[in-house]
Amino acid sequence: MPHHKLSARQQDILARIGARGAQQIDQLARDYGLTTQSIRRDINALCAMGLARRLHGGVDLPVVPRNTPVHARAGLNSAAKRLIADWIARDIPHGATVFLGIGTTVRYAAEALRRHRNLTVVTNSVDVALILGEAEGVELHLTGGIWRSNDRDLAGMETARYFERFHATHAVVGAGGLDPVSGALDFSHGDAQVTNAILANARTCYLAADKSKWTRDAAVRVAPLSSFTTFVTDQLPAAREARESLDRSGVRVVACNDLVESS
Repeated sequence: MPHHKLSARQQDILARIGARGAQQIDQLARDYGLTTQSIRRDINALCAMGLARRLHGGVDLPVVPRNTPVHARAGLNSAAKRLIADWIARDIPHGATVFLGIGTTVRYAAEALRRHRNLTVVTNSVDVALILGEAEGVELHLTGGIWRSNDRDLAGMETARYFERFHATHAVVGAGGLDPVSGALDFSHGDAQVTNAILANARTCYLAADKSKWTRDAAVRVAPLSSFTTFVTDQLPAAREARESLDRSGVRVVACNDLVESS
């Protein structure tokens, strides 16, 4: 079942598990003012879809690959990420309304946007907010949501709803992994939910991901490559299947290393 067909309560339960870890059925029932039987029905549905797993008296996320903490990822492939971020910043005009999602490449994009004028920026990344918070030309909106210390961001239904209040001219999102068939992937249902809210409410959408993302395992589908306006990367993947999937998707592809070498 696609994530948008989950009930609001099921989505909120997933966001809560993602942010706080395993949850007890009795406590969930008290928090939502429902019977334990009602909560179990929600949990059974989530488990049947592979989005959660049962514990004794509780529920947790399934055992899937997890993302490393954001501070540990910041230095990985930093030169490639800066190239990607700088190209995106040059492509975004002054006066734009910009959604900035989570991830280290998006953080570099925030740094590259600091000298833009008359920007309105909406983000769920606390690091992005700190980068742009004192920039003179930026009106900054930080979403609500559940705080996640591992990623230094906010997530959950409240976060998605905040993005839905705006219509952005541009959006920049990252990905936990890339797949020729499934497109952009991430490590949690909550992250996919927020990214889809960003994509649905922006005119021009940049997928910012370096070449290493084609070899990373992430379990949750976010969106096909065709959902993005422009895919900005450092280098095209070597695998023929991945290149052909990009061609079929119709997404504009920018390989920054090729631009540097040709200049």
